[in-house]
Amino acid sequence: MILARALVLVILVATTASSAFAATGATWLGSDAITRIARDWLLERMGPNVDPSAVELAGMPRELLLPAGDVAFAPRLQSGSVEAGAVTVLVEAVVTDPRGGHTTRSATVSFRVNPLRDTVVTVRELGRRAVITAGDVRVERRALSRLPVNAVHDPNDVIGREVTRPLAPGEVVTAQSVTAPLIIRRGSVVSVVVEGSNFKIVARGVAVEDGAHGAPIRVLNAASRREVVGRVEDERTVRIPF
Repeated sequence: MILARALVLVILVATTASSAFAATGATWLGSDAITRIARDWLLERMGPNVDPSAVELAGMPRELLLPAGDVAFAPRLQSGSVEAGAVTVLVEAVVTDPRGGHTTRSATVSFRVNPLRDTVVTVRELGRRAVITAGDVRVERRALSRLPVNAVHDPNDVIGREVTRPLAPGEVVTAQSVTAPLIIRRGSVVSVVVEGSNFKIVARGVAVEDGAHGAPIRVLNAASRREVVGRVEDERTVRIPF
């Protein structure tokens, strides 16, 4: 009988406590939600076109138990710099109850911000041999530690150049993925020019290989059927050094 009464008492206490908790309307704000609030605030402060991977989570926050009411979040920088290094963001949750009272709960989130660098990325897919225009690329701030070798940082260095391999949308443009545009194609008929101080010889030739401006290419002399090597001067001329 004593044991039965004890069990009834435990059940009543548990039920009463549960009802009291439910009556308050209190809710838990999870660690993931707090982290998302802090990360979004941090990325906004870092400026537009920032690669989200530049911000790495270094420490999960604790969960917050919020009383019933309207909740407003007020993140702010507690320590560090948004430019690079260790950063701590304080997330304050200010709850306004139906009577106008205010209750504040807070948690801190630790991040590590990798150094950022302006980087040229593609806006759309670009096929091999496509000539890059100003509308094909844009500048984004990417984490320096995640950039490929020889990433391009100035769009003027790639506009007007030719793509050497297919590039996906959002891909970082590297020095190896672009080249000077080919202005002479293999099989093109060209003028082969040899010029000295008091003479100039112009012969008809056929390009044996593709060539960009200033690049050396092999040309077949149409008259002699001999191959010569010259530099591309324009889309119709190959000059033989003398």
